[in-house]
Amino acid sequence: MTRSIPDLSKRGPYPVGALQTEIPSPHDPIDPDRRLPTEIWYPGQADATRQCELPHDAPHPMGLLHRASKGLEPHASAATLIAFSHGNSGLRQQSTFLTTHLASWGFVVVAPDHVGNTFGEMLALTDEDERREVHLRARQQRPHDIVTSIRALLDEGHERDRLPPLGTTKVGVLGHSYGGWTSLKIPALERRVRALGCLAPVSEPFVGRKAFEPGELPIADPIETLILAGRDDVLVDLDTSIRPLVERLGMAARLEIIEGADHFHFCDGIELLHKMHENNPRPHQLRPTRPLTELKGEAEMHALLNERVTRFFLDTLGGVES
Repeated sequence: MTRSIPDLSKRGPYPVGALQTEIPSPHDPIDPDRRLPTEIWYPGQADATRQCELPHDAPHPMGLLHRASKGLEPHASAATLIAFSHGNSGLRQQSTFLTTHLASWGFVVVAPDHVGNTFGEMLALTDEDERREVHLRARQQRPHDIVTSIRALLDEGHERDRLPPLGTTKVGVLGHSYGGWTSLKIPALERRVRALGCLAPVSEPFVGRKAFEPGELPIADPIETLILAGRDDVLVDLDTSIRPLVERLGMAARLEIIEGADHFHFCDGIELLHKMHENNPRPHQLRPTRPLTELKGEAEMHALLNERVTRFFLDTLGGVES
């Protein structure tokens, strides 16, 4: 009998729980007292008859639907961990459409706020020198935030009683924009990383000329890497940023260019974020921002990303161990 291939653009078999916690960061390179507000999504007990009854009551900072439930009983079998890194001026819940989708297919996803580089904090800055200083600190702190979160869950048992048991031999990392760059820095710091997903990752044009250390790329121990980039991204240009980065990553990296996608098509609330993006063009944009009516809609884009990213991590990491 031929085994049917599941449609990974659709929700997986597990209801999704979300919990909010705080992870201390004692080894932070700048501030050892720093604490990271963190969201964790996880698969609950599979029961198709009850999933439609579960309340989606996890909070969302933009007031959007967050398809996860608070206080959900975790699945009893071992699951694989993926760490998510948000973009510059982003939030840990910026892409819940994707993080909850991954959890519905059996992954535990941990996402810390990169404190100092979140939306509200960046919005409050008016001085360019101060913004530059924040970016320099973020370059040092962001990779440590992700490593700290991974080790808190895998090695220190953080929130152990509220999560499924975690496999400890392999980890995935996923990030958008500045978080995509952050993801590429993790394998040098955490040997258990076996798969990297980068959504519109920035490199030197945004991070600066020391975005990567000499010899850092390609990654010494080749790690499967998926790069998803928008054809119409006016903030992370294909020719000056994405293609040179993929070339340096080498044979382990695969690039897919998504037609009709701009930079914020990788987030929740595409319509809201893209309208802000349209109304506030960046000084050094190489071309104008296209109206959203000429680009992919939210439902189509989210379904595409859910399918591509979930398939990649299932192929490279596996999910819940039955």
